[in-house]
Amino acid sequence: MAEPSLFTNNNTEITDMIAALTQTTRLLLLALLTMSLVACGFHLRGQTNIPAKLKVITLTSESGSDSFDRALRIALTKAGVVIVDKNSANKDTLNLKINAITKTDIELARDSDNDLSQLQRRLTSHYFVRQADGKSLYGPRTINTTKTLTNQNAEESAKLSYNQAQEESMNEDLANQLVYDLSYAPL
Repeated sequence: MAEPSLFTNNNTEITDMIAALTQTTRLLLLALLTMSLVACGFHLRGQTNIPAKLKVITLTSESGSDSFDRALRIALTKAGVVIVDKNSANKDTLNLKINAITKTDIELARDSDNDLSQLQRRLTSHYFVRQADGKSLYGPRTINTTKTLTNQNAEESAKLSYNQAQEESMNEDLANQLVYDLSYAPL
């Protein structure tokens, strides 16, 4: 009868070690991929579940911003909300009322010429969900977003263009925040 070879036991150990190394390598690669996605700003977001009572609403916006109103209509539509005209609404149709957006700027930095180079802009608004008779069912709720605006010491046209693009982005964030907040309305 032949004795077991030392190489057979060593081969088994090496195979087990390679399998363990492969599993460890896979976990490291998965962790690296996950950290890369988080570092680039990727966030997994589920679909917003709007309460059934808010699936058909009327909208009254006094935001003062066409950009926000447009972004809000898009965000509501993506969430499955149908916005109807007040004339088409029945007595059970709820109204989403948006108050005026206020803008607050805080100076953050000045350059060597004492020109403003950075500021922090905050957009804030309040909203209500109301019955047809005007009674509030949910709210007042506050929504706000903040962004640091650089490039404030550039030429006036470049600064205006940059600030307008950033404010449109902020309006989209504000609208998405409102829709996300609506998903928690206890209606």
